[in-house]
Amino acid sequence: MTKNHWPVVALLVATCLSRIPFRAHVPYGLDSIQFVLGLRHYDVRLHQPQPPGYFLFVMMGRVVNKLIQDPNLSFIALNILFSGLAVWLVFLLGKEIFGARSGLSSALLLATSPIFWFHGEVALSNLADCFFVCLLALCCWRNLEGNYRFMNFSAVVLGLAGGVRQNTILFLLPLWIVSVRKAGLKRMALAVAILMVTVCAWYVPMAHLSGGLKAYQIAVRDHWLNSNWHGFTLGWLPFNLVCVGYFILLGTGPGMLLLLLGGIFYLEKAHLDSLWRDHRFQLFAAWLIPPVSFFILIYSHPIQTGHSLIYLPALLILMPAGAQLTCEQILGLFKSKQGQFRGKDAVVLRRGETKSTLRSSRWLPLSIPSQIVPLVLVGCNLFTFLKMNTSVSRLAVAQYESKLKEVVTTVKEQFSPETTILMNYDFMFLGFRDYMFHLPEYHTYQPKLYTLAGRTLLFAGFRQETRLIDRIEIPATTNFFVLNADELLKDPSWIHRLRIDKFSDENLLMTPSGLTLFRGDVRDLPRFFPQIQFNIHKRRDFK
Repeated sequence: MTKNHWPVVALLVATCLSRIPFRAHVPYGLDSIQFVLGLRHYDVRLHQPQPPGYFLFVMMGRVVNKLIQDPNLSFIALNILFSGLAVWLVFLLGKEIFGARSGLSSALLLATSPIFWFHGEVALSNLADCFFVCLLALCCWRNLEGNYRFMNFSAVVLGLAGGVRQNTILFLLPLWIVSVRKAGLKRMALAVAILMVTVCAWYVPMAHLSGGLKAYQIAVRDHWLNSNWHGFTLGWLPFNLVCVGYFILLGTGPGMLLLLLGGIFYLEKAHLDSLWRDHRFQLFAAWLIPPVSFFILIYSHPIQTGHSLIYLPALLILMPAGAQLTCEQILGLFKSKQGQFRGKDAVVLRRGETKSTLRSSRWLPLSIPSQIVPLVLVGCNLFTFLKMNTSVSRLAVAQYESKLKEVVTTVKEQFSPETTILMNYDFMFLGFRDYMFHLPEYHTYQPKLYTLAGRTLLFAGFRQETRLIDRIEIPATTNFFVLNADELLKDPSWIHRLRIDKFSDENLLMTPSGLTLFRGDVRDLPRFFPQIQFNIHKRRDFK
């Protein structure tokens, strides 16, 4: 190992070690819980995990769990490993495209990016996806440079990336096609065959575990229609734009401005007729345009920050070059204005400069963007993750775990599993999945109609097992139901023509930090959720 490699090795070790103190000790919200449930019993129809399945991520977690015997920690261990590997890949890619100094800056920016750091702390699939995205981008860059030794390997990587997150194969397929389009028909045919075999290797068992190919496809289609699809409409465009802009700001910090200005200066200097022949332009255009277009035009969610990890590495690889170009342009503008005021004196000064002063005036501006600016951005990243209260900070994990502990403790102390059922929607946090996973002795229901294969069903949970039912049976021994009132107070439309805040204070229960639970009589459930069919067995009145 050469002396030049030690900074990169130190960065990789620091990346992995820095994740350990802030890791989540329980599954972090809805998706994370469903990954853990899928590790134990995989079935996309039961949202274990949610469609489209994330098969390879769950199966990798299952392998690691045989050693660790902790599903949540198994996924986090994977993400910590993938964090270090992704940083290494970004260094290699940045080095090959823009030089070693730029590659090291990009790797440092990725390692400290709040979004990237946060997803190394929780049991979600986006960090593993980020690793495969970076690996594919490196292979595609070498393909573009005419090094087709990596062509077949890139087909395998693309197929595996689709097994971790199925949408990735669609988003990055254009990048792969662009990179291999000049390789020749025979090579392309072989690579396509390898890609198809790789996809089938995970797609077939995934469908089998979910009831067969037809059942899996129906589950994916119906989940999209139930949860995500709102049609092609410009009404969502401003919302999606805000989400994507927010994600980029969280991931890049003030560097977002440098990226914007650098892009403008680059396009201003570039010749449009030769732009597409530039391999760097081909790589980043094919990498960025498909996913960003989808999240702007089709679907975005303000909580799902991990979606940005498919394009964030590309932005961070571009950032040092963008910062350097921006600083050069600004300094050049400043010098030109200064020269207008100095006139002939400026000419005399230039004639009298020595060789050393010329070297200094030439290289000093270039050292500013390549050294100082990345360090400033790293400082901003550290402050955002360690000190600020954002959706991708260490405080987000700590606050969620604190609130969850309060709710679980309050329910166990105040309500008996024999006399109480839990009702909750599929909120990202403190929702149906949190209740059924962390309060397994209670019967938990999600009072939201869900269409699957032409049937209208409901999700129910007991002892951490998921069931799909068509009605809710209330036994005679059950007296109460409990809701997460905070979310319903924010949006009363979840409950039919009722307002929780209009009920007696006896129905509301506050946790120490101010979270609100609502306790109601099970006989009132049809009033709260008239869309749901209840079968309430007769019982004696209670006080």
